[in-house]
Amino acid sequence: MSTGSGYLQEKQRKLSEADLVLIEKYGSGLQFAETFNPDMQRICAKNIERSFLGDAPTINALCSAYTERQIRVWIIAQIESINQYTGVKDKMEFEQMKMLAEVIITEFGYLKASELLLFFFQFKAGKYGQLYGSVDPLKISNAIVEFVSYRKEKLFILKSYKERDDRIKEDIEWEQKLGQRKSDRK
Repeated sequence: MSTGSGYLQEKQRKLSEADLVLIEKYGSGLQFAETFNPDMQRICAKNIERSFLGDAPTINALCSAYTERQIRVWIIAQIESINQYTGVKDKMEFEQMKMLAEVIITEFGYLKASELLLFFFQFKAGKYGQLYGSVDPLKISNAIVEFVSYRKEKLFILKSYKERDDRIKEDIEWEQKLGQRKSDRK
């Protein structure tokens, strides 16, 4: 057990109401990581709308509820799945995975856990180019930037469809209320 000042600061930090709700829903950091394990990447890819519009927590929310170290380890597990998947000779070293995880936490903290899993699946599917000779963290960082553009477009479309469906539902409800009023008058 670590007793360094970083450990003490983590133990003494106050959790917000949102943090407590997240922990209540997903359990400990380990339980969250077990739920959102690399095998979930495929499930997120099969449920793209839910990955974008569902209530999975953002990386920032996870770092608030759990420790950043726990979330970094969870992201490293996702990155390691790329290492295992690729057929290239030179795999990413642990320090490179750690730095890439830190880049993801810092630059892409607004992504939901489900969106990050979707990204890793799509990366494996070749949607963001290929790796030549080695697993390159910079290639993955660039691919996340491409994914963010895809995400923006997809969210716009999905939200437009949802707004349209909500308007149609409201129109139907309004017409039903008008129809009831007319029948009440008779």
